[in-house]
Amino acid sequence: MKLALVGYGKMGRVVENVAMERGHEVVARIDPTLDTRDISVATLGGAEVAIEFTVPDVAVDNVTALAAAGVDVVVGTTGWHERLDEAAASVNAAGTGMVHATNFSLGVSLFLRLARMAARMADALNEYDVHILETHHRHKVDHPSGTAITLADILIEELTGKESWSATLPDGAPHPQVLYVASERVGETAGSHVVGLEGPDDRIELRHEARTRAGFARGAVTAAEWIRGKSGVFTLDDMLAETFTY
Repeated sequence: MKLALVGYGKMGRVVENVAMERGHEVVARIDPTLDTRDISVATLGGAEVAIEFTVPDVAVDNVTALAAAGVDVVVGTTGWHERLDEAAASVNAAGTGMVHATNFSLGVSLFLRLARMAARMADALNEYDVHILETHHRHKVDHPSGTAITLADILIEELTGKESWSATLPDGAPHPQVLYVASERVGETAGSHVVGLEGPDDRIELRHEARTRAGFARGAVTAAEWIRGKSGVFTLDDMLAETFTY
């Protein structure tokens, strides 16, 4: 498969390594640091799928340009999903394909499913207070992370005692019906997410910890293999529905 990399920072370079290991050819690298920032048929070099890891402010413009060039896209950038309808409209109008996710780690997808099951069981007992802690490298611009937001939304769906989530604590005592999401930005941490269940006598912790960026890259390349030639807008869950039947 011929791939274009849109964004050639640390994540883009890891994606390139994983793609080459899997036998794919990187035919275009588009990034301001390479003096190649315009997305067009000419700069894409015959790519069949583009993998986009940039920043939230330009993600939708990149998707729109890729769709106009007739190239399918995997969007690994986070923090842009409030403009998903705009990106989806461009993709659907062009008849190309897009896969988006708040986290392309296949391990995180498993973690989210486990968290949903854990929340259902904790809810049945009605004794545990649930919270989320996410930690990422100090360069990450969005907080809470997209994964933490997805995780919070899942838990709110399953916990009858929680009505909403918040990334900040109130001036007074925390509200028992609010799920609190705490964020840390430190060093070069690849990323970790923790669901804590605090009971009257014990604590249960469900954790996903990324050792390197390779897990995110592997998931993105797998998604690129899956989306090639498809039309429409899909999530990573749509792809994994073919693997997970529950």
